[in-house]
Amino acid sequence: MKNHSFLKYCTCILLTLFAVSCSTGNKEQKIVTVTIQPQKYFAEKIAGDRFAINCIVPPGSNPEAYDPSPSHLVHLGKSVAYFKIGHIGFELAWMDKLEQNNPQMKIFDNSTGINILTGTHEHNESEVENDNHHHHFDADPHTWSSPKNVRIIAKNMYDAFVSLDPAGEKIYRKNYEELLAEVNQVDSIMTRKLAPVKGTMFAIYHPSLSYLAKDYHLHQLSLEYNGKEPSAFYLKKAIDVAREKHVKVIFIQQEFDAKQAESFAQEIDGKVVSINPLSYNWKEELLRITDAIAGE
Repeated sequence: MKNHSFLKYCTCILLTLFAVSCSTGNKEQKIVTVTIQPQKYFAEKIAGDRFAINCIVPPGSNPEAYDPSPSHLVHLGKSVAYFKIGHIGFELAWMDKLEQNNPQMKIFDNSTGINILTGTHEHNESEVENDNHHHHFDADPHTWSSPKNVRIIAKNMYDAFVSLDPAGEKIYRKNYEELLAEVNQVDSIMTRKLAPVKGTMFAIYHPSLSYLAKDYHLHQLSLEYNGKEPSAFYLKKAIDVAREKHVKVIFIQQEFDAKQAESFAQEIDGKVVSINPLSYNWKEELLRITDAIAGE
């Protein structure tokens, strides 16, 4: 009985210590919320252990049409700041409500200073379009698909962390410079691998690589029409253009139905490559996409 009481006493002490340590950790580490996983990757690189980074759109979800879960809203309510990626569907639909949920939360736009692509999709090519088939959109939110933009995103994040926590400036500067070196390395690899295929075209279902195409002198042929499935007319024209331009790869994101992409690939004698531009592993995924475009 004495041994049993002693074990019970020790268990209670351990549980109490664990609860106190968890509670203390939560109080010490402030929370910053971001929209998508690539942002979380960049923010964690810069913040180190001085902030906990909460990503409101979970892996595998579409940030164009995601409704946050109650648990994510709880973390958001405790956040000292929100980092927007800018112009994405989730933020356009929810930002006002998120601010109302936590009026003290500071808002930072990570894409400030980036030349946002707007207007008609250049990458659909004039051969695909006619007077009744122009693809208009307000702003392309996929800024993180090019390392050249990520340099700006990272600088915006660094400035935000310093404004939130001036005492950590030296740490943030060191971490930011390390992230910048990684981004520059990715840019260098992409430049080398994509230079031989400059001016070529790749196909994609959802136009998430517009900035990559622009910055590395490529052409992106999008099958999606204003966020909807392409019409039979447009699809036929896209197939004709893809054949003429010798397109051999069509990208499809995991949150979209691959059937139409597979049919398109069969028509052009190409292959479907599943990609995840929303991956937390930003560097690995972007280099994998680069290899597919380069034919490696």
